[in-house]
Amino acid sequence: MARANTSISSLATALDLAVWLEKHGQAFYERAAATTDADLSELFKELAEQERQHGIIYQRLYAAATGKNPRGEQLLGEYGRFINLLCRDVTRTLTREMPATRAELLARALQFEKDTLLYFTEIKALFGTGPQTELDAICAEEKRHIARLLELAETPAAAATPGD
Repeated sequence: MARANTSISSLATALDLAVWLEKHGQAFYERAAATTDADLSELFKELAEQERQHGIIYQRLYAAATGKNPRGEQLLGEYGRFINLLCRDVTRTLTREMPATRAELLARALQFEKDTLLYFTEIKALFGTGPQTELDAICAEEKRHIARLLELAETPAAAATPGD
């Protein structure tokens, strides 16, 4: 994760990576929502939707900063390779096989949320004063994601109710 934080030197790069991080997070949570654990499934569906919404915000900020449509942009050449490497660095835990246990699934989601929060906290200075309110709101939401995941990690699975 440290490599990504220190390798970002422009707003466009930061936003490009942000869009891709949110896409990877959304895809992971959509896959994770297939768990048979009802509490986790519901949370992961909500997190997938929030990641989708974050992606839209970052696409809008990208378009405002660069004058380009991020959906039409292809990550090609050295720049594309750079963004893909950074994205892999942050999302490395999401691309492995889906964990088999509740604890492993929560741990993987927590690591992604922590890495994402750290990334955005570290690069906020690149954004200047313009979108700080939106970035602060997204960082606060990432913290809420972490808190919800930690709460579920401390709670036994719904299937393991007292008296079973």
